[in-house]
Amino acid sequence: MLSTLSLQRVSLAFTAVAALAQATAAYGQPGGDCREWSQVGYPPPVARARHAMAYDSVRGVTVLHGGEVWPSSSNETWEWNGTDWLLVSTSGPGRRTEHAMAFDSRRGVTVLFGGYGNGTRGDTWEWDGVTWTLMAQSGPGPRSGHAMAYDTERGVTVLFGGSALGDTWEWDGSEWRHASSSGPSARRWHAMAFDCRRGVTVLYGGWQSGALGDGTWEWDGQSWRQILGGGPGPRYVHAMAYDTSRGVTILSAGDDGSPWEPHSDTWEWDGQTWTRRVGFGDPGARRWHAAAYDENRRVTVLFGGEDGFSTPFGDTWEWDGVAWRSVAIPPRSEHCMAFDAARGVTIAFGGYSFVGDLNDTWTWDGERWAIAATTGPSRRRYAAMAFDEIRNVAILFGGFGSGFNGDMWQWNGQEWQSISVPGPQSRSRHAMVYDAARGVMVLFGGADSGSTRLGDTWEWNGIEWRLASEVGPTPRLGHAMAYDSSRGVTVLYGGNDADGNQTDTWEWDGANWSLRAESGPEPTRFGILAMVYDSIRRASVLYGGSRELINTWEWNGSVWTEVLQDGPPPRFAHAMAYDSLRGEVVLFGGAEEGWEDTWTLPSITTPRLTASTSCPQPGLAVIEWSCATPNRFVGLLFAGSTGNFVIPPGQPCAGTQLGLGSAGLRVLATARSDAQGHGAISGQAPAGACGRYLQLIDVTTCQTSEVVPFE
Repeated sequence: MLSTLSLQRVSLAFTAVAALAQATAAYGQPGGDCREWSQVGYPPPVARARHAMAYDSVRGVTVLHGGEVWPSSSNETWEWNGTDWLLVSTSGPGRRTEHAMAFDSRRGVTVLFGGYGNGTRGDTWEWDGVTWTLMAQSGPGPRSGHAMAYDTERGVTVLFGGSALGDTWEWDGSEWRHASSSGPSARRWHAMAFDCRRGVTVLYGGWQSGALGDGTWEWDGQSWRQILGGGPGPRYVHAMAYDTSRGVTILSAGDDGSPWEPHSDTWEWDGQTWTRRVGFGDPGARRWHAAAYDENRRVTVLFGGEDGFSTPFGDTWEWDGVAWRSVAIPPRSEHCMAFDAARGVTIAFGGYSFVGDLNDTWTWDGERWAIAATTGPSRRRYAAMAFDEIRNVAILFGGFGSGFNGDMWQWNGQEWQSISVPGPQSRSRHAMVYDAARGVMVLFGGADSGSTRLGDTWEWNGIEWRLASEVGPTPRLGHAMAYDSSRGVTVLYGGNDADGNQTDTWEWDGANWSLRAESGPEPTRFGILAMVYDSIRRASVLYGGSRELINTWEWNGSVWTEVLQDGPPPRFAHAMAYDSLRGEVVLFGGAEEGWEDTWTLPSITTPRLTASTSCPQPGLAVIEWSCATPNRFVGLLFAGSTGNFVIPPGQPCAGTQLGLGSAGLRVLATARSDAQGHGAISGQAPAGACGRYLQLIDVTTCQTSEVVPFE
């Protein structure tokens, strides 16, 4: 029986051999194949404009194709199921913009026509949920900026205009029929939707002969009729969809030609009157977006578009007739994150996106983001947030929005509550962590409204703020902090002071700051990086802060170690949190190439073990391992058989089930892995060793390797 991991070892004269294990890594450095960043969740389509959407009522998904994705156009087909966007195809119609789509509910296909891609197109395609099929290359002439809607009563797709044309066409699934040359004047960039209650296709707006259209037209299958009086006013590049549950046509935003100022309004048409709807929240001013009505969930889905400066959006919104709701976390940078240990979710708040400063709150449950609140602290970026494990609330302080903020808020999992007490002055780009041993928030640095760098340290005990120190690191902003719970200290790295970006490492023990290292990871160009403490690996993990760097570093209290040379695309102004429930670092967003992606880095890896022997003759044996915790101990176990022995209580890694049996079970050796999690021991194996079995256990994570025969 194994009663302790320090039992007498098999009498093999094994000795540690430094740097003997040099595994080839996936990214070109030792250990790179052991632990890696993984993109998780379902990232939405990248920001785009001039795309097309339609709702597939047979499969219950909103289909999106193409669009302008700088510096080119997209050939992607995406589907929104109400929870996630899924990339379903990159073949078919090819790259294009300003095309139109409608869903043919009788035949269960999405119909796409025309657009611009390597010239103006005149082809017809259909999507059945699996494959795009080219149906026709004749019919309406090549065009872009047209509009389509499916007439459910007559079973035809109706097309009007585009490229300054004024013709009406209908597609029955086999051929196009020229239905009319009269009606609305020639135009492009208008929008259409089919009103199934009244059996008419509704058209609004567009660009016509250098002027904007502001009229409403309806097509009954025979002729067009103009509806006079009232409405959203002149506009083009807006979006429309028909709400079948409420019997109204929805019109969203668009442009009236005013410099840099698209609309942000929402209108509804009931067949008699246009009504402007002022609901809770709105997607903001935009043009060139697309919308479709989800009949199953009874919401209008809106995606993308661009602002007045042609900056594209990558956000998803839904309108239920009362309020707009952001349903897929919008791209952002300069936000803050913290792990809510009481509820097992990562919290993200605010930041900056294409629509400006944000004040929304989201939670990540390990699989997907969910909106948690759209009220609370005002819109802001560069705030700091940490989770109070005693009071089970997240605390947020400061940041920059309409001005510099000095307010404090707490999040209880349901709502934000303002806390009005004297404390630190207004600031931005500061850092804050929770010291679990002393039960206080620790805040350091930042910049005030006069752009003066700050060097003060404050602590919040749940009742009041205390100025804890005014000495220590130089006044700075954009630094990173993490609380090392194994050593009871707050770790600070880098930031930007009066001399530029720094690489020094400091630690705060509740009374004093100590300079622990004057150099570390490379200087960052922007000094806006992120760091969290991995409680399993007992190391502070640092990533990003540059347009170029993609390496990951760890601080164990003594030295910085570069543990990965590959990871998420380069970024700065991102945010990270450590998910202690799932044992992983969570990273979201950031500027440069990130914005809307979520990545995780696991704490634990499965150790790998190999053994080289002279069996069946006694002789030299070399045992090598990789993928263990860097700079920590492993145990090499030796037994006469395989099995399922469980380490007993009171011992290191108690409760861990081994792959070895109890017969002859011994600890062969204990050794420390190198900075990459590798190691090796060698020695003479005595008679009787051959035919037995080896297994490695990482005594930090209690992860075990596969069983290796000693042969």
